[in-house]
Amino acid sequence: MSALLAEQNIYATAFSEIVDRLPGRGLDWLDHLRKGSIERFVQLGFPTTRLEDWKYTNVSPIARRTFHHVLSPSRTQVADSMRSQVDLVPGPRLVFVDGILDRSLSLKPDCDGGLKLCSIAESLRDPQQAAALERHLGRYPGLPDHAFVAWNTAFFADGAYIEIPAGEVVMRPIHLVFISSGAGQPIAAHPRNVIVVGDGARAALVETFLSVPGQASLTNAVTGIVAGANAAVDYYQMECESTDSFHVATVNASLARNADFTSHTFSFGAALTRNDLVVTLDGEGAQCRLDGLFLVEGDRLVDNHTEIDHRQPHATSRELYKGILSGYGQGVFNGAIIVRKDAQKTDAVQHSKNLLLSDHAQINTKPQLEIRANDVRCAHGASIGQLDQESMFYLKTRGIDSRAARQMLIRGFAAEILDGIRVPDIRRQSADLLDAWFESSLEAA
Repeated sequence: MSALLAEQNIYATAFSEIVDRLPGRGLDWLDHLRKGSIERFVQLGFPTTRLEDWKYTNVSPIARRTFHHVLSPSRTQVADSMRSQVDLVPGPRLVFVDGILDRSLSLKPDCDGGLKLCSIAESLRDPQQAAALERHLGRYPGLPDHAFVAWNTAFFADGAYIEIPAGEVVMRPIHLVFISSGAGQPIAAHPRNVIVVGDGARAALVETFLSVPGQASLTNAVTGIVAGANAAVDYYQMECESTDSFHVATVNASLARNADFTSHTFSFGAALTRNDLVVTLDGEGAQCRLDGLFLVEGDRLVDNHTEIDHRQPHATSRELYKGILSGYGQGVFNGAIIVRKDAQKTDAVQHSKNLLLSDHAQINTKPQLEIRANDVRCAHGASIGQLDQESMFYLKTRGIDSRAARQMLIRGFAAEILDGIRVPDIRRQSADLLDAWFESSLEAA
């Protein structure tokens, strides 16, 4: 405990040393927000397994390290293999290295539409955009008891600000890439993203997280998404970092009347991953679909916490998370659906399905419903199993060896998630990462 308190004091000291150089310094509302956040972080401390929401996730590997913060662009060269992932999705993109915008790797929109795509640091220098950010930075996500969100709010140096005007259809996915370079020392990046989608607008958004192997790093990302009436958002989160890294991500989406939000969360690499996704259906007829796929091998841990908050009537939600675990890998799924008193005619379904490939892998899954309305249709369920031996036997009798049979069955298990990906490049990459994970899990076995 004393070690954890020492780390919190280290970051309080670090904040006092760099606060004058953080973007937006001099804006009263932001100075107040940052000051309150660092005080809240010190007060909360790093979460421990004594807290119910962190019962199965021990963050002491993060708390024991001292992470440094970068305030200027890194000069680290991006490897060719990583560059191919940066270029994966054709269209507009912003690339951040150690949490700071890299202009040389970014591509701004080549159209004259009203799409606004810029960095948070740039926006805070513009009075009009800073006023718009004031309405969102402190409001989304509203998680006052989340220590990592408080840490991010105090220290964020950059991130993406996206504003899509009412009625506009963005034809190509917007790609946000976050690279952790390590730069020879443990670095913490705190990207802060604000995405505002106007009434009737439509867009696909992709967040990709990468890191340099062999370098310890922490990504602590916070993304707020506001979808206006009748808007449609297709959102992808691709965690592809190395096993030397730690990944914490918090996403908060607020949906207005008849808005449609689809989320795809994929976890492929970090030593410890924690994803918090909160979706508020704040308008009548709003709907969301949350899909997730996480692959765990070795002694990695992936923790997915989701919350769907039905606040208005006639809203619909669907949720499906699938985990594939081997070795000594650990997985956590904690999904809550809340139906408020006024949210009559709610239609909500939630499922957690998990495949264990070894005797040592483990999954802790907790789907839950909290229903306060009396005219609803809600269901939830969880399943944990192994590869079906009858199916394995059938494939072997057709001349397919054990290795290929296992791979086919694993692909079949993941197909329900992969087939829901609407961006072809992301679908191909996810299938390739699944095959690569299968090979690496066999080698580690």
